[in-house]
Formats: sequence, structure tokens, C-alpha cells
Amino acid sequence: MRRIFLDTEFTQFRDGQLLSIGLVTDEGHEFYVEVADLTRHAQASDFCKDVVIPQFGLVPGAAVRDDAAVGARVANWLRSFEHPVVISYDYKLDWRFFESALSAAGQWHALASTIRTEDVAGVAAPGTPGEAAQNAVFETSKSPGRHHALVDARALRAAWLASSTRR
Repeated sequence: MRRIFLDTEFTQFRDGQLLSIGLVTDEGHEFYVEVADLTRHAQASDFCKDVVIPQFGLVPGAAVRDDAAVGARVANWLRSFEHPVVISYDYKLDWRFFESALSAAGQWHALASTIRTEDVAGVAAPGTPGEAAQNAVFETSKSPGRHHALVDARALRAAWLASSTRR
């Protein structure tokens, strides 16, 4: 069964909106999409305005206008794999925004039975091989860097692969 590592960026914790989704398979296939909505960007937290949004535009062809377009692209990419797939995430809001984007595109019900989920929070806990692997990804990824959904999904994959309990 194919495992896909998920990370998202969003405007803020409370009543936030999706900014981007990064997905990386266990074999290293990658997908990234970002919402290019200046109104949404203006409503983002200062952290997002300072760290996340300045990294937008670094992946050619990734910009879309809204959540429905995000969900449509994600659904098309997911359909390229044999099913079922396991979506691994380390933060529950990542899953919520992922599911919400698929719903906005009218794709959730068509794909829900083909998707399994796994919360892998803790795979990069301090002092673990997962933490070292995750940090190595962050150290070598300068532009885009940490807090870019694709880079963070790569780091989650590296942490999971390095974890002795996950092999």
C-alpha cells in the first residue's frame, strides 16, 4: 500500500484558511499546490506573512485560485496511484484542510473509500532518528525551506523512513 506524507500551510490556527498542500509518497513522488489569493494572504497571521507566503511562487505551476482548484488537483494526482493509499500526517489540522479541499472540489466522497489515514505525530520526537532525518531535510532545503508545505512533507517522509519502529 502506498504511503503519502501530507503537510499543509494555513492562514491561522483559529478559523484559518488553506494556503498550500504538499504531498510526498514513500517512493519520493511529489505534489504541491498553493492558493494565490491576495485577500486570503492579507488575512494570514504575521508568521505566515513573514515566513510562509514569501516562499510562494517557487514551484512553477503550483498556484491556483481557491480550495476547489486545490482539491481538484489533489484528486487528479491521487488517482494516478493504485488504491488504497495511506495519508500520513503529523498535525490534525493538516488532515482537516486536506479533506476540506477535496470536499470543496466535490471529490471527497469519490475518494474517501480509497484513503486510509495515519497520524504519525511523534515520529520526529526529540532525540530520535526521525528528528535527525527531519532536520537534515530542513538544513539542505534553503529555497523553499522550512514551513513550505512541500519541504515539510519531505521532512515528514524522511522522519518516518528513519524511524526504526516504522520500517
